[in-house]
Amino acid sequence: MGAEKKQSTLSKSAFIRSLQCLKSLYLYKNYYMLRDKPSPQLLARFQQGINIGKLAWELFPQGIDVHPLSFFPSGIIKAANLTQEYLSIDNVTLYEASIVYHQAISILDILEKRAGKIYAYEVKSSVSISETYIRDAAFQYYVMKGAGYEPEQFSIIHLNEGYDSTSQDIECLKVTDVTEKLVALHDYIEKHITKALNAFTDDTLLQIQPGEQCTKPYLCDFAGYCTQSKK
Repeated sequence: MGAEKKQSTLSKSAFIRSLQCLKSLYLYKNYYMLRDKPSPQLLARFQQGINIGKLAWELFPQGIDVHPLSFFPSGIIKAANLTQEYLSIDNVTLYEASIVYHQAISILDILEKRAGKIYAYEVKSSVSISETYIRDAAFQYYVMKGAGYEPEQFSIIHLNEGYDSTSQDIECLKVTDVTEKLVALHDYIEKHITKALNAFTDDTLLQIQPGEQCTKPYLCDFAGYCTQSKK
């Protein structure tokens, strides 16, 4: 098994995948079809996350949805150009704003520009803010800063105690400022982005054996392939 040498882009989800296992990222970029079929429970969690994300829009009414129409490079580029166009004016709120810095792509759940300053928000359908969520946001912060849109404040919108991800009550949402934590991770994010980009074409990563990384912090969707290929 060998991958064709090619340049590719690194999304937030691909970056988080690389933190768990570089082999998983390699397989995702080169052998996507080998992924395990998502369970109904996992699909339900994804949908709940989407629902909470849309609920969070109600905290920022009259925003503009600029989500990419496709995730092919051309779709991302068009969305990034549209985001840039809107950010040339003041007092604007964007949903799913796309920002590109070198080969890294950030799609913000909610982005505000007020009085010439940028405010960014990521939405999570859980009560607590995990270390993975912080690194997720730190990647986004890094891309925004590199592209010239350094946030004045970056917050995570998550669930209040006593609510669950099925709630459709706007009172269930809590906004937590995590800016300082993200700034502190700048060098770490930069170094790992380089590792992740190099992993796209590193065939030697196939030698990584199944282990704890297959299930923590998430069940890897290549676990089935890796387990079978070890036999």
